[in-house]
Amino acid sequence: MTEPRTERLQGPPDPAWTTHVTADPPPRDPRDAMSLQTAWLRSFLAVADKGGFGAATLVLHLSQSRVSAHIAALEYALGVTLFDRKARPIRLTEAGELFRGHAMTALLELQRGVDAARGTLDSFVAHVSIGSYPSVSSTYLPAVLRELKSTYQGMTVDLFEGNASTLEEMAVNGTVDLAFRPLLPKMHETTLCHRTIWREDIVAVMREHDPLAGQTSVSVDDIQARPLIGNPAGSEEDGGGFDLRHTLGEASGRADIVYLTDQPTTLVALVRSAFGVGIINRLALRTTSTEGLAIRTIDSPTAFREVALFWARRRADTVGVKAFLDVQGRAKLPPGVQAILS
Repeated sequence: MTEPRTERLQGPPDPAWTTHVTADPPPRDPRDAMSLQTAWLRSFLAVADKGGFGAATLVLHLSQSRVSAHIAALEYALGVTLFDRKARPIRLTEAGELFRGHAMTALLELQRGVDAARGTLDSFVAHVSIGSYPSVSSTYLPAVLRELKSTYQGMTVDLFEGNASTLEEMAVNGTVDLAFRPLLPKMHETTLCHRTIWREDIVAVMREHDPLAGQTSVSVDDIQARPLIGNPAGSEEDGGGFDLRHTLGEASGRADIVYLTDQPTTLVALVRSAFGVGIINRLALRTTSTEGLAIRTIDSPTAFREVALFWARRRADTVGVKAFLDVQGRAKLPPGVQAILS
């Protein structure tokens, strides 16, 4: 076999050949992984989990146009379509399904890297995002945060508010690291960890001259016969009016529910204006004035709610979650609730 011949170039090299071997490496493709932004990934996961752009805005606290822009930028960067927008509700394409797990893992690993890097500092540095709802936010959370900042001085915190449904979504898609939420209605996502904290009464609120105010407590039959105002807002499928329905039990199907609201102040205002009897957790009434109103216990075995703190298992070992769990476990509970040791 003839050996391949190797020639030594003589004289000035060919310009084209010189360009080929001495030029800098080609510039990085602007659509590779290094160009992706974490905000795009969070929006993608929220839309995928919630099944729509509009619904995702509720857990991301972003405008729909911003969420849409994030998804469009991500799809351009990847060079694939992630959602079938013709479907109702929209659904992930095959590429979207494949990318979803990687996106979740990437965000989690990035947070772990941030925590690990900050762990090398002499002072404590960490960040945590907390989801809550009005009565917890006003009667309990400030004391927990004060202790958190005192114990872990380098901790920064973001706060988000919602109802049972949106708080679950925020915990699942990573908008928050931990979320305070009633145990019921049950979570759709069964992989979340939780710590049950307290039990509180569900009570009836009425005007002080209401005939029911002359009783020390009211029965299910008493309130089932009256126009009722409950919380939270939303459809029954989404947990709207859950405390009211749960308290009434089988009688809830015959109840005249005239209004549902997320805000205790609104419920109290509606009761004061004679729209009906309010059914709400007792702790929520501490967030607003009840002057001129009567508050009565309800003779029902289900006239209570249990409140828990939820977090994703994949976030359990992050510095911020560990710090918050440590402080919350030692925090004094708000007045009027019964502690639950779990």
